[in-house]
Amino acid sequence: MTPSVAQKLLALNRTFYEQVAAPFVQSRSRPQPGFTALLEHLPHPCPHFLELGCGEGRLGRFLLEREAIGAYTGVDFSPALLAHAAATTPGTFLERDISQPGCLDGLGTYPAIACLAVLQHIPGGANRVQLLREMKNHLGAGGRILLSTWQFLDSPRQQRKIVDWSTVGLSQEQVETGDYLLTWQRGEMALRYLSYLNLDTITQLAQQAGLHLHHHFYSDGQEGNLSLYAILS
Repeated sequence: MTPSVAQKLLALNRTFYEQVAAPFVQSRSRPQPGFTALLEHLPHPCPHFLELGCGEGRLGRFLLEREAIGAYTGVDFSPALLAHAAATTPGTFLERDISQPGCLDGLGTYPAIACLAVLQHIPGGANRVQLLREMKNHLGAGGRILLSTWQFLDSPRQQRKIVDWSTVGLSQEQVETGDYLLTWQRGEMALRYLSYLNLDTITQLAQQAGLHLHHHFYSDGQEGNLSLYAILS
């Protein structure tokens, strides 16, 4: 994937989250079922917790309400989502583009870092490895990365949202295997870029980043398996 195509996909997703920020927040009023299963994989104690692509902050609220973590820091590229997170979730919130090298500079180390339903929005396998390495470099000794990716190709209901790349002036040859363009139709129609990252792909990406797949499970959605959760160390 060329840098120009990667930038076009990042811009597409930035526009998506600006366009549908309000209905997106409304669709995430409740924690995902998989959040509960993550609790057993958190280090104890966990005085500091970092979430990349924190969105409206629901994971942070879930963990803070259960006193599973101490201080919470959320990072996202969407000012609208960060504003909602800051209004509803105790913590520190930073606007950063996690697709860029050095995106976590100055943030120190953490016993746990989460990146839920976000790695799928980073265009290009090399860029996804880069982000995993960034997270690894900010893990404390014995720390854990909590990762999830959306298994949309395993759901006929979600597959119906896929549209052709020509909709945004691109071709299949310009993107990578596993890359898709999906519609959002809650209130208004919008488009976003995702990559299908299954267990084999996550395992390969983790190995390339110098990480170990410690555990994985499936949860969420009407089917109960729409999200793949992976614990990396």
